[in-house]
Amino acid sequence: MAVRARLRFLEQCIPAARPLTSWQAYWEFADSRRAVSHQGPVPRPTGDNPDLQAHAHVDEGRWIADCPWGCGAAFNLPPSADWMWCTECAGGGLGLTAALVWPDGMDKLTTNLESLPSMLQRWPCQACTPRLGAAPLCDSCRGMQGEEV
Repeated sequence: MAVRARLRFLEQCIPAARPLTSWQAYWEFADSRRAVSHQGPVPRPTGDNPDLQAHAHVDEGRWIADCPWGCGAAFNLPPSADWMWCTECAGGGLGLTAALVWPDGMDKLTTNLESLPSMLQRWPCQACTPRLGAAPLCDSCRGMQGEEV
């Protein structure tokens, strides 16, 4: 089960002066909060693992990706991000980023999801989520993307 990500937590519980729309904005804000209690800065990625992928999906109207290193964390995704890094396990303890894969048919998928209340905006379905990126999705999930089923 995915845990609430720090980026999502900060957006909801600790209002920032400006929206947290990028990893850089998150790091700057988190560093400023930690400096108040004389703590060091949050960890930053030190490299990239081109062989590891994280897959974007929708949960309650938010684009998120689960930690590809398997720590159980999930993170809100800044728009147009092409990589992700887990601040919970620091990239599997290695400090590496992972490539972020967005689904095909984003325009159609977004249009279909926005017709639902945010609590029901989920893609892919619960049965397809574990195999995202590894196996074909069900007809319903593919239809949400605008594919012929």
